Amino acid sequence: MEYSVFELKKLLLKYKRDIDELIIVCNKKNDTIVNSNYKNASIETEFLNEQEYEQLYNMAYAQGIPFDVFTSEIDFIKCILNNYENLLNKKIVVYNSAQNGTGAGRKSLIPAFCNLLQLKCTGSDAYRVSLCRDKFAINSILKANKICVPRSFLFNSNSTQIVLPNGKYLIKPLYESASIGITNENIFYSNNIPYNYLNDLSKKMNQPLMLQKFINGYEFEVPILRKNEDILIFDPVILSSDEKNLCMGDKILDYEKIYYDNYYFSDMPDEIHPFLSEIREAAKQVVELLGLNGLCRVDGRITHNGNYYITDVSTNPHFVQHSSVNYAFKRNHYEDCDIFTSIIYLC
Repeated sequence: MEYSVFELKKLLLKYKRDIDELIIVCNKKNDTIVNSNYKNASIETEFLNEQEYEQLYNMAYAQGIPFDVFTSEIDFIKCILNNYENLLNKKIVVYNSAQNGTGAGRKSLIPAFCNLLQLKCTGSDAYRVSLCRDKFAINSILKANKICVPRSFLFNSNSTQIVLPNGKYLIKPLYESASIGITNENIFYSNNIPYNYLNDLSKKMNQPLMLQKFINGYEFEVPILRKNEDILIFDPVILSSDEKNLCMGDKILDYEKIYYDNYYFSDMPDEIHPFLSEIREAAKQVVELLGLNGLCRVDGRITHNGNYYITDVSTNPHFVQHSSVNYAFKRNHYEDCDIFTSIIYLC
């Protein structure tokens, strides 16, 4: 069943659960010890800063449930293993946003650990979390199911010669998010493929790259809540680097802009508003096809004439103040505590 945004309370009432204890596992800037990192693009861009951590803490406090916070995956795992027998008869929910380290699968550690010990963990399962971190795999799956995606090609350090259709392309590290490894140097044209840069970037980040056809237009994110057959889709949120000019055009939100939250959120402008329902339907198809759960997000770009393309899928998007999720909830007159309630009930 599809719920409207005005029926959020109804959806949450259906899945309301008794929770004895809530455990939060997250990474925090200047607190979490970084296990491994990239030289020029720190994974800390995905960690919570002091203000964001305080927002998360207040969201959890507002639930009226006893809770603990761990900013280290290792500390959390040690605590659970040392106290596991005492936890067997408790109704525990683990909220996870931790993703310390580099490379594929790092965000799946806590969901996999919780599944092993039969602890309720928010969001999608470990398999889907890992799958959605592989940009080329997701692009290929969506394309095979006739969902509009930009044409994309895989590159690794063993690649010698690439033949690309004419046009403009964007280089994306395969397993990263939050624009880690993306600068303006990542944009190139097919008649001038930067092989040296590609090889250097692939080696520095120790992962393959995806070369994706560049879409000139508006950038959007669609927050979604899903549990079993039930789904609630928010209207697309527009992201822009300019508060007045909402169209990204030929610009990108690079690592520096993301790290310093130097971008803005807005509603869909009149020019592309007629395509709102099409984007919502595409986002719904993506989430149902991939079997995602809880709070998730489908990202993309749409041209001035309404051609839209899905570019990324997030299984655990940020929902603190500077995020499209928070913007979507507030736009519909919900509070921070409603976001967190949604996350812990729909797991």
